[in-house]
Amino acid sequence: MALLLGTCGWSYQEWVGMFYPNNRIAKLPFYNRVFDTVEVDSSFYRPPSKQMVSGWAKAVAPSFKFSLKVPKLITHDKRLMEIEQDFVSFLGVLEPLVKTEKLGCLLVQLPPNFVFGQNEMERLEELFKLFPSTMHFAVEFRHESWNREETWMLLKKYNVANTITDSPLEFLSKPVVTSSTHAFIRWHGRGEKIWYDYRYSEQELQEWVEKLRLIETKVGAVYGYFNNHYRAGAPTNALQFLEIADRITEPQKKAKERIERKFRPEKPVRITDFMSRL
Repeated sequence: MALLLGTCGWSYQEWVGMFYPNNRIAKLPFYNRVFDTVEVDSSFYRPPSKQMVSGWAKAVAPSFKFSLKVPKLITHDKRLMEIEQDFVSFLGVLEPLVKTEKLGCLLVQLPPNFVFGQNEMERLEELFKLFPSTMHFAVEFRHESWNREETWMLLKKYNVANTITDSPLEFLSKPVVTSSTHAFIRWHGRGEKIWYDYRYSEQELQEWVEKLRLIETKVGAVYGYFNNHYRAGAPTNALQFLEIADRITEPQKKAKERIERKFRPEKPVRITDFMSRL
């Protein structure tokens, strides 16, 4: 079983000084020293150019995997209607990753107001028909009306993974596995106003280690991404998760120790120490 664990995005400036040592290093190659996969969120807002994707492929090791979000033009603006040309165009941009075998899973995140219905099911299936059988895909639902057997049967038919998430929407955290080959997990955080402004406790991570063991019995590959990016929460919790699961590597241990040193409070100066210096 392959566990590919990383974060949603890598280019956050606020990670400098915590995850990244300084601003002089190239972020993506450094990120690849610690993690073997990343989810590209920026593709949701604007598809990257093929030249940019080619640059990503050259910056990482041969085994690295990029998972990308399908553009919101397809999922939110057009709401899965008349999107064949847009989707095929997006796949074309990803050719450098396909050729180098660095493409992970493509994520279709549906809008919260995309509610279960016959028309919506038909639109979803029309999208699934466009999926190449050689690629991995996942769908993230944001409305509880999709939590039903008809949904899971449709995903199983096309071998599409149901995205299992951790967020204030509890129904999403149920480990429903719909693909026979892969699973997709996202940790959004449980912040009250902003989901992503959150740091998981060891107990909360341990609960997910148990869920992961269950998921691993059903698929050959698990993609997992921490999305709680505020104050480097995502890389911190990802490394803690790997340590709790007893899967942490030496480079990851060093990265975790570096972050912990940044958060460790300085030793207070005692008045007796101060007086002795006078």
